[in-house]
Amino acid sequence: MVHTLNSCYTTNTNTFLETISVKWNNANHSGIILNVDGSCLGSSTRVGYGGLLRNDEGFYLSGFSGYIPNSSDIMYVELYAIFHGLLLTKDMGITNLVCYSDSLHYVNIIKGTSLKFHVYVVFIKDTRDLIEQGNVSIIHTPFVREINVTIWLSLVLHKILSSFITTLLR
Repeated sequence: MVHTLNSCYTTNTNTFLETISVKWNNANHSGIILNVDGSCLGSSTRVGYGGLLRNDEGFYLSGFSGYIPNSSDIMYVELYAIFHGLLLTKDMGITNLVCYSDSLHYVNIIKGTSLKFHVYVVFIKDTRDLIEQGNVSIIHTPFVREINVTIWLSLVLHKILSSFITTLLR
């Protein structure tokens, strides 16, 4: 798995790697924070999404990850990550939160005016309905690659722990 992650970020240059420390930031929000992201490398075998729920002190509350089979549509993946995260918070009874996404275009689509003829108009409407059911803000935040890697590694850990706990409960 480490080799797979490393291969996604290797370059052909002869530069040395610099260690960069990354720290989670609540952006002065006092409540639940949902960070979401989607990933599509142009192949239907590498399309995934995920998210993390944390409180304002950075403590892990929940997480989710998954993939969408037979798709290479980054718009769908990014929108699905936001929708799935909001659905999770609704199921957990969380109504006051901020959702951060690094996809400015998709944040603007969700927050924008009506899109009668958009290919995902029903999906966007469902996402807007989830936002309106609580005190939810959706905000664009320009993640840097190092933060995205941190989120994805946290999601991988979440997936491993979920599988382990499921196995123990059987």
